[in-house]
Amino acid sequence: MLGSVRRLRRLFIGGALVTVTGLLPLQTFAGHTSASAEDATYDACGVVTTKSDGSPWACSFVDDFNGTTLDTTKWIVQETQKTGFRTDQTCYTASDKNVRVGDGLLTLTARDEGAKFNCQNAFGDFWTRYTGGMIGTKGKFGQAFGRFEVRAKLPSTRVSGIHGGFWMLPVVRRYGAWPLSGEIDVAEWWSVDPSLVMPSLHYMIRDSKADSGWNCRITDLEAFHTYTLDWQATGLTFSIDGSVCFTRLPSSDGTLVAPAPFDQPFGMILNMAVGKLSGVNKVTAATPFPADYLVDYVKAWR
Repeated sequence: MLGSVRRLRRLFIGGALVTVTGLLPLQTFAGHTSASAEDATYDACGVVTTKSDGSPWACSFVDDFNGTTLDTTKWIVQETQKTGFRTDQTCYTASDKNVRVGDGLLTLTARDEGAKFNCQNAFGDFWTRYTGGMIGTKGKFGQAFGRFEVRAKLPSTRVSGIHGGFWMLPVVRRYGAWPLSGEIDVAEWWSVDPSLVMPSLHYMIRDSKADSGWNCRITDLEAFHTYTLDWQATGLTFSIDGSVCFTRLPSSDGTLVAPAPFDQPFGMILNMAVGKLSGVNKVTAATPFPADYLVDYVKAWR
């Protein structure tokens, strides 16, 4: 950030942009710049910034989690019992012990319930002692291309067993079942290597080295960080706290021509879960619980 700030106010009236004159921040991000420090334009997402071509980003989604309950016009809560979706040993629930909003934050929590229970699942019940929290915009919001961002604090644990992050799936599986229609991981995190917050692309001919950002790391595990995806037809650029750490255009596989399958609307997902009972990030008796994933905001622009 360049310049100084007396007070930053977000103004959004009747869907219109509001221009505010005063001492305001001049921000830069991956080639995108805000209005001048003395004259800024606001929309629902805050200060309007410009794209590399000089045109403004238009806010298409924002949730600052300033209420006391989850905004169900924007999100659904993932429940394993209803959808059958699970991650490793995690049984996702809608309990406020796993998903809650308050004090300006969304909190998603992975928990050890102390004893095994039967997690009901349409695809086969399973026994576990772990619950987690997960929300997504499925049926509420989806977008192809643009800018997507979350400011969040991941658990500070350095012991294996916790897994979660910010990721995206296609609204419609245009090219077939996973991974044919793609998956975009904006900020995937494992407690076994807590400084690595990895962006990745998943598709038919994924290359685990070329399609993942192995250099995307944070230095302060106790702080909030901002994770951003700038998704264009020419490639996907991932940043942490405004610094680009990974850029990738998916390879063409002879059937699909890049940027496919990343040329269709995707929805956003946030989750906090546990790992498997074996492997590098296995959950053990030493894994600290509860594990909280704190989200300050989620935004998207087109």
